[in-house]
Amino acid sequence: MKYKLLCFFLSFFYLGKIKYAPGTLASVLTAFIWYRIDFSKNIQILIIISIVIVGLLLCYLYSKYNEEKDPNFIVVDEVAGMSIALFMVPKVGHLFLLSFLLFRIFDIFKPGFISTSEKIENGIGIMLDDIISGIMTLCLIHLLMNWI
Repeated sequence: MKYKLLCFFLSFFYLGKIKYAPGTLASVLTAFIWYRIDFSKNIQILIIISIVIVGLLLCYLYSKYNEEKDPNFIVVDEVAGMSIALFMVPKVGHLFLLSFLLFRIFDIFKPGFISTSEKIENGIGIMLDDIISGIMTLCLIHLLMNWI
């Protein structure tokens, strides 16, 4: 696979090449896409699994040829994590905003084992911390939705 094509997908169509807050921008764009397009539950599952598998493969390929552990331009992990965070969340503005905020908090501050997961080699850690952040966000949002 050519390096430019690899970077194209890792950066979510070069969005990750934007100088300021590329991860936040990728998360915002992902939330916007999920909000604007109606996906059935099965399509959501298929999209999430596809993004995770492709992201893991691309991060592995990147890590084979580069020593940098988690460069800022790689934002496919934020796309995967944000997609997980929004799984089966109703299209209600405050729920999407809360999902976005919680995901970014988990992703930026990496509490507990999220930080540990980031250290896993072979590109897996690049994706894993965001996947876990997305799962934690998903659980909290669904708990809040059922509790309130």
